[in-house]
Amino acid sequence: MKVTEMKKVLIIARAFPPFLSVGHSIRAVKFTKYLPALDWLPVVLTIKDDNDYETINKVGSESMLQEIPPEVKVIRTTAGEPSVKFLEDERRFAQRNILTALIVKVFGAGRRWALRTLLLPDRHLAWLPFALQRGRQIVRSEDIDVIFATCPPHSATIVGAFLKVLTQKPLILDYRDDWIDTPWYKSRRKLRRMLEKGLERWVVKMADKVILVTEWSQKAFQARYPGEPSDKFILIPNGVDLKDFEGIRTTPALVKDSKFTILHTGSLNDSTAWARSPDALFQAVHNIIQEQPELAEELEVVFAGDFPSGHRQLAEECSISSIVKGTGHLSHNDVLRLIKSANLLLAINYEGFATLIPGKIYEYWAAGGPPILLLSCPGAAADFIEQRKLGITVDPSDIAGIKNAILNVYQQAISNASLCISPAGIEAYDRQALTHKLAKVLSLVSDHNSGNN
Repeated sequence: MKVTEMKKVLIIARAFPPFLSVGHSIRAVKFTKYLPALDWLPVVLTIKDDNDYETINKVGSESMLQEIPPEVKVIRTTAGEPSVKFLEDERRFAQRNILTALIVKVFGAGRRWALRTLLLPDRHLAWLPFALQRGRQIVRSEDIDVIFATCPPHSATIVGAFLKVLTQKPLILDYRDDWIDTPWYKSRRKLRRMLEKGLERWVVKMADKVILVTEWSQKAFQARYPGEPSDKFILIPNGVDLKDFEGIRTTPALVKDSKFTILHTGSLNDSTAWARSPDALFQAVHNIIQEQPELAEELEVVFAGDFPSGHRQLAEECSISSIVKGTGHLSHNDVLRLIKSANLLLAINYEGFATLIPGKIYEYWAAGGPPILLLSCPGAAADFIEQRKLGITVDPSDIAGIKNAILNVYQQAISNASLCISPAGIEAYDRQALTHKLAKVLSLVSDHNSGNN
């Protein structure tokens, strides 16, 4: 079908390459990659990429831009928040004299307070006026049929809802992570929680369809909004692009020594409100070494991706810094080779986030490599691992349970009985198959809107 004959969807994605290759960008890019073959032409609305920003950096995702079909327009606007360059200029200005230092201190503190306190649901709401102005123009000039807003940041849902009001085009909201009843939502003051709950209720009411990525999320939304039709909430999970895995069986694993390797890929954080911490894992490894000192030369824990300085400090405090290694950001092929050469694959869920399934689990599964050790509370991720027999789930605070899980897999490895998870069933989570589901939803709301006009 010719481009001029295709229906068009405006994809509102604040995080889009070259920003954030992990999580944030991938889902939007893969939808954008496969929709044109399904007679839907995306137009992407995102932020300018001429600078890093205070809250979002260009980290290793430039290569993903090559996956975007040439006919797809990516339109960028001002982000509405300080760039790293602006902050550096501000610091240099403050160093001139006492007066400039005072000016920067007063105005900088006021800006940070306003972004943190006044903008709901998050500071990225600063993008709203720029996204609305440009989005309205795009809907008219590109003859957009459907608006699709992916979040987080959850302020993107507000952009989508206002655009629907301004243009009368149908709206689909895509929740990659839940907004309400999450650890960071619960960490906020009561008044703010009430306001955010009201905001979510409004955007859900405005939406024609709401897409969730886990069954737990779908059921949570249906229970929270019993006045909405249950079929308004649609499950389109996260997954993997199996084209990225076509060569994995012929790709050689990284040359490794005889050490038993526990591998974590992707990001971690040490936030107090929404932690993904390896603290209990480090304690478990420390206990193993205390009880069996000879294993200090046999074990290694590798983090491929973000490895915060706070976690390095944790490793030192547990006296296992010689065992724990960080590789920094690697290419996707190198990550796959690491997965193949590991003995145990680690996934750490956000504490208290029951509806979330970490995206790396799908990659671990698709690789058909070693078993997964998931540190998670009961919920969607634990159910997923157990139902598909992908590995072991342990409570993230259960140090003894983590220790036993590691030792069990280690004993199997040294006895040449290493486990290998089967990739059977991963086809249902192929990005191409998932985009087929999205195309059907787009056509459904588009046809319904046309019938009402």
